[in-house]
Amino acid sequence: MINSPVLEIRDVSKEIGRRRIIDSVSLKVYPGEVMGILGPNGAGKTTLIRLMTGLVAPTRGEIRIRGKCVRSQFEQAMKHVGAIVENPEFYPFLTGYKNLLHFARMVPGVGEKRIREVISLVKLEEAIHDPVKTYSLGMRQRLGVAQAILHRPALLILDEPTNGLDPAGIRELRDYLRRLAEKERTAVVVSSHLLSEMQLMCDRVAILRGGKLIEVRRMSEILRRDSEELRTRFEVDRTDPVPSVLLQLGLNREWKECPGGFEIRLRREETAELNRRLIEAGVRVYAIRRLEQSLEERFLELTEGDAP
Repeated sequence: MINSPVLEIRDVSKEIGRRRIIDSVSLKVYPGEVMGILGPNGAGKTTLIRLMTGLVAPTRGEIRIRGKCVRSQFEQAMKHVGAIVENPEFYPFLTGYKNLLHFARMVPGVGEKRIREVISLVKLEEAIHDPVKTYSLGMRQRLGVAQAILHRPALLILDEPTNGLDPAGIRELRDYLRRLAEKERTAVVVSSHLLSEMQLMCDRVAILRGGKLIEVRRMSEILRRDSEELRTRFEVDRTDPVPSVLLQLGLNREWKECPGGFEIRLRREETAELNRRLIEAGVRVYAIRRLEQSLEERFLELTEGDAP
């Protein structure tokens, strides 16, 4: 990965009246990665997106895109950006192709070849010559992505891009964004409330709470931490000896029965010891599975106590 960030947010705050919406946020996004912005309602996600796209100005701090300041060098910064804020809008009676052609004429250097490339990238070849009014919501979103990347932006910003999509449409959009990041080295910033999709889509996530950036981590770090206790499922023939075995091991942990066995939170080394003691107690252990912490569990853990 290239070391120079495409997007750099430097100690940015945004105040409206006496209310601080964004509080000293700093963040870097690099070429070829998908960064997710997560947070409960009112956390400041949409305001941060608007700051990135220059729709509102920060009270303090600065945002740079490819080294250009969004506030003082707006045109130079925005030429590197493609964005969909809320829903993409098109001329409904024109075909998808003519809509793209119309936008392409506004940008120097975008020709027929590039239009065909983005159509192929979002897999709209079969419908591109149909009127946009006949498109499903998922097809409109894909056309929106095609329009946003016509000029080969270094940064693609999408605010809640999966709103209104069915599961198949969400999966398709996720695949397109991953392909875009990998093939064209585009940095992608996605704001969403669908935690399961962010888990599958993003390389890193930035979690906002009350306008503050409380954690930025790689997805793999959030989901799997071997040094911490993780939910572990034991498939066994009976569970009646479990309380006494836990007492012998000095494991004062809550556990619960589940179909075919029980679940308990354990560290890696504790799992092997509990397995050994269960076998000694005459319990048949058929399988042991460590359940990775879902993004939802981690998210709720980090934002616990916030009002929706």
